[in-house]
Amino acid sequence: MSTAREDLVRAISAARDQAKKLLTALEQQHHPETSRSSSLYLALVSIRKRLTKDEQSPSAVVAELEQLVTLCEGKLARIKPDLEDALKIARGA
Repeated sequence: MSTAREDLVRAISAARDQAKKLLTALEQQHHPETSRSSSLYLALVSIRKRLTKDEQSPSAVVAELEQLVTLCEGKLARIKPDLEDALKIARGA
């Protein structure tokens, strides 16, 4: 893995871990944002998997990350800084 790829995988992993914690908490509360949280988590799992298998270049995930950042409102806002970090890395790759 290249350095940019490794950095991006680390940033996405951090966002994924945050998303998983939030998803678990929202599920326990039967919160209405559970569905969006689940979608965000699964998207991050998918992106990370593709990057670790060298199926995509880091720059190839920019559009997906931009879209995910727009989902980060309400309870999901706490994940936005991690996604923005990942997006900066992907744009610079």
